[in-house]
Amino acid sequence: MSDVSSLESLDYVSCFEAMRRCKLTFSPTEAHAIAVGLLAGDVPAPEQQWAASMYADLDPADALAQECRHCLDQLFQTTIGQAGDLGFGLQLFMPPQALNEYDERMALRDWAQGFLYGFGLAGQANAARLSPEGQETLRDFYEIGNMEIAAQAPDEEEQQALAEIEEYVRVAAMLIHEDMHAPRPTGEASHEVH
Repeated sequence: MSDVSSLESLDYVSCFEAMRRCKLTFSPTEAHAIAVGLLAGDVPAPEQQWAASMYADLDPADALAQECRHCLDQLFQTTIGQAGDLGFGLQLFMPPQALNEYDERMALRDWAQGFLYGFGLAGQANAARLSPEGQETLRDFYEIGNMEIAAQAPDEEEQQALAEIEEYVRVAAMLIHEDMHAPRPTGEASHEVH
């Protein structure tokens, strides 16, 4: 039986192609990040928010749209499984190297943008609930989401930097999720002294 919280059961390329056939302008990576952001942000009725964000441009009667929706539904359910895992073993849904037209640099940029979008669906008040570290992380995601993508393929040094950014993004998303789901202190709020 496959682990519900593992992205390995999903075929990235099939999902990517199904989304392209439906003329969706976002990638499976960005869709995953939106789901993680929704769940991290403790958005009310996340399934409804997901459907409104993902399926607005899909014709429910169209067979290609149904295939695309099936891929995205699987992705969302897997992401719920990841978030429900006590260790929150978050994996990022990244493109395989074989997908030349969409590389890791674009995927990291899209992941950061998608997370901010999903997290933002809970409203501005949510960001105020974050610790100073969590708020700093949101600013970092904004920077990553705006990074320039060079035309030439990354060299070995850039590949190493990308691997470090990917790990940072993964851990940072877990930090935000933890921040938003930590029990709220009763009585006086605790303040960190810097």
